[in-house]
Amino acid sequence: MNPIMLVFDNNRFAELIRFVVTAAGFAVEQLHDPLALYEKVKEINPPLIIMDVFLKHIDGLYLLERLYAVKEFAHIPVFIVSSRNEPLAVFDALERGASDYLAAPINEDMLIEKVKKLLQTH
Repeated sequence: MNPIMLVFDNNRFAELIRFVVTAAGFAVEQLHDPLALYEKVKEINPPLIIMDVFLKHIDGLYLLERLYAVKEFAHIPVFIVSSRNEPLAVFDALERGASDYLAAPINEDMLIEKVKKLLQTH
């Protein structure tokens, strides 16, 4: 299976997600420059993208919309994992096409449960 793509600017948050997901047996690849998302998605064809809404230089939800505007990427589930914890933020992300949303503080078991579910359904 191709690696799950992580799109985070906060390195501490990214390392936590990376640790939990790899400990569960999944390969991951972190994208450090969100503006290079299209090229990296074409290169590795990830089965899942785990992304924050707070990114340098670009809003994560805008990036999500732009990703899904490209027909060849529309099938890739995007799982938002963020410190943004308001109900409106969750609604907004799901409305824009996110497959799921998990707000901090992160429950590791729930994170892995959602990753497995998204990989099975897509």
